[in-house]
Amino acid sequence: MVNCIVIDDEQFSVDVIITYIELTKRIKVKEVFLDPKQAIEKIEVFKNIDVLFMDINMPDVSGIELAKTLRPLVKKLVFTTSHTQYAFEAYQVEGDAYLLKPFTFGDFMAMLNRLFPPESSESSEVQHKFNGKDYFLVKNKDEDLRIEHVLFAEVVAFESLNNYIKIYLANNRTITSYLTIQDILELLGSRGEFKQFHRSYVIAVDHISYIASGVIKMSNNLTFPVGDRFKSEFHNYVTNNLAKTSRNK
Repeated sequence: MVNCIVIDDEQFSVDVIITYIELTKRIKVKEVFLDPKQAIEKIEVFKNIDVLFMDINMPDVSGIELAKTLRPLVKKLVFTTSHTQYAFEAYQVEGDAYLLKPFTFGDFMAMLNRLFPPESSESSEVQHKFNGKDYFLVKNKDEDLRIEHVLFAEVVAFESLNNYIKIYLANNRTITSYLTIQDILELLGSRGEFKQFHRSYVIAVDHISYIASGVIKMSNNLTFPVGDRFKSEFHNYVTNNLAKTSRNK
């Protein structure tokens, strides 16, 4: 079992990393500090800690400065931050990994497996859990890059708009994020409830309202035509899901 401590002044960020930790079943959280100054006051708890997950941009004491005190006490140091400009400073204080928020569970596992290589059977179990997760995290560019927790079941469609993606949700909310349609396809993986029938749209088939004359209308009134290059896949989808009649033709 890997013992860890988490230092981050944002409760949401702590909740995310705790969720990932619980999924692994390989890490035990010994302490969580929302105030970096408290970590200094309780420095004795850092003995026998395998890995420290620490934010960089925190009030009063930065993670870089704090690392100068805590790094000798822990076996591995992982910085978690929303800012790319601290990478060199993290290297200078001997950080072992640098996770850029919002990082995925896949990013987290890649880091963990590199720092603490697992047994093969354990790795397979964790990957199975990852493939079955029912949510994802995304930065909302319309809300000062606030990190949103989105259930796959809430998604009606993803629409590609130049250099970003608009996510349509079932409650009529939308989230705009600096992603590409390829990023979305990689995020969805083999999830069968999402299909691409147009180069600019990936949709949740459960939210299709109706199909008429090659045009798909979604439950939120979003409509788009089936793209030429996707007509074969669209035909297969309709054929495989259309209710069959037992009447004589």
